[in-house]
Amino acid sequence: MPKLSFAVSEDEATLLTVMTRGLATDVDVPAGKDLGYAKNRAIDKLWQNIPFCHAVAALANLRIFDAESGEELQEGEAVWDGMKLLLAMETPGEGGPSAAASAFASVVSAVGRHKLGLDGDGKAVGSREELQLLPLKELKARLKEAGLSTDGCLEKSDLIDRLLGAAQ
Repeated sequence: MPKLSFAVSEDEATLLTVMTRGLATDVDVPAGKDLGYAKNRAIDKLWQNIPFCHAVAALANLRIFDAESGEELQEGEAVWDGMKLLLAMETPGEGGPSAAASAFASVVSAVGRHKLGLDGDGKAVGSREELQLLPLKELKARLKEAGLSTDGCLEKSDLIDRLLGAAQ
């Protein structure tokens, strides 16, 4: 059974479509199935990491590219073991996201994840009491992962307030 690796590109148009960085998954594809089938299996695994209700539609609109050559592939094409693929709105290599698009996507993703009660690992953000038990390094990492700044946070309680404030 061929195993394919999918990653979601971080070009500006894709980032503004899915609002989430670092999406990737591997899928096993039964013999005789094509790229369209493989893309749908990847979407089945990826949509849960996108913090808004139209995640499946956003992913379904992305095009398939060979990760190494940048060549666009069609959904009816055959698959083979070890394929590395990108899902993207734009052809890979046509430029990364602008600072504004990147910041916008990070904020929308952080707000959506916190509204859903998730941090970057899909775990609950936690209560103030639970966050108090974490080391400063972990609190800072969670803020960074959520796309939030630690600027102006002088005390541990400031970091916790920022994390909990984003969750509301």
